[in-house]
Amino acid sequence: MKPESTKHQGIPFNFDGRVLIIPPLSLGAMEKLQGRLETMGERSITPEYISGVIDAAHAALQRNYPEMKREDVAGLIDLENMQEIMACVFDIGGVKRKALEASKENTDG
Repeated sequence: MKPESTKHQGIPFNFDGRVLIIPPLSLGAMEKLQGRLETMGERSITPEYISGVIDAAHAALQRNYPEMKREDVAGLIDLENMQEIMACVFDIGGVKRKALEASKENTDG
């Protein structure tokens, strides 16, 4: 399935047949979430951690899908895809996206 067209570059992610482009967080969002993001490295799954994951993913996805509500994002994330989604959200400098593009080019041609 082809990803929907978007304003910001990011990583295509398949959410049960709907491919959304997850761009990295904006600096403004990082500033707002900074205190919560710092505690996410602890990796214990607390209510605060879960809330931080949802809020970070929501902030990133809203860059391309401004109509998307927090509840929508919360329904898309589960224990299986949580780490991969956060890797997309924190794709600093497009490192992950560029690696995926290079990998695709190598398999396409």
